[in-house]
Amino acid sequence: MKMLSLWLPVCCLLLTLMGNAQAAEYTLQKDDSLKMVVYQEDDLSTETQIGKSGFVSFPLIGTIKVVGLTVKEAEDKIKALYEKDYLVSAKVNLTVMSYAKKWVVVGGDVGKPGNIEYPEEGALSLPGAIAQAGGLLETANPHGIVLRRKSGGTSTHSLSSSAGITLRHGDTITVSRLSQSRSTITVSGQVEKPGIIEFPKQGGLDIVTAIAQAGGPSRIAYTKTVTVRRNGQSYLIPYGEIIKGKARTYSLRAGDVVFIRESKW
Repeated sequence: MKMLSLWLPVCCLLLTLMGNAQAAEYTLQKDDSLKMVVYQEDDLSTETQIGKSGFVSFPLIGTIKVVGLTVKEAEDKIKALYEKDYLVSAKVNLTVMSYAKKWVVVGGDVGKPGNIEYPEEGALSLPGAIAQAGGLLETANPHGIVLRRKSGGTSTHSLSSSAGITLRHGDTITVSRLSQSRSTITVSGQVEKPGIIEFPKQGGLDIVTAIAQAGGPSRIAYTKTVTVRRNGQSYLIPYGEIIKGKARTYSLRAGDVVFIRESKW
């Protein structure tokens, strides 16, 4: 019993050290919430959130980029900046208070198109994501499910044979409609309501109107350019210039797929 009582505190200490080491190796992402404490410098302690740009603001040293750095690398960077102009020997502790949510986008002919939160533990399959998005509508094409990886690459799948496909954070699924090529367009990616938009029977449909009908760009959307896929070809449209009135609008055709990617910064 004496040995056990001595061993338990040691185990707890080892687990704590392992947890701290794993946290230090975590790579910071947009929307992570951080807390910084500088030893014996209470006025410098702060809580903040990493913004869309990947930068955060700290007292005295101003705005610095931390996205892509590990917690330890960010601590070292902050420490060096404080020691450069303000402190002799800064003891900086940086903690991730809450982690950015991970998600995939499911759009097209599903019951509830939008962002699906990725589980913190385990994996998310393609059929699982579609099920969470309300399942396929009666008008959906179960053999025309388009998967676009955040890392690059596009592939088309059937729902019945996609159980083994594991999704990753930032992936986009678009479920096509059986009659899509005749009467609809698809708006997917970083919009508030990705999905199918009916093409007007009379008149035209421009890219600004289509994106507006899809709820507009999301908070993390890259809006300078938008991709339009048409008949197997991809076209890069200067959406940012169009909405500023500096470029002519772009007219869509039935069957087009409009894709807005996530901003990298």
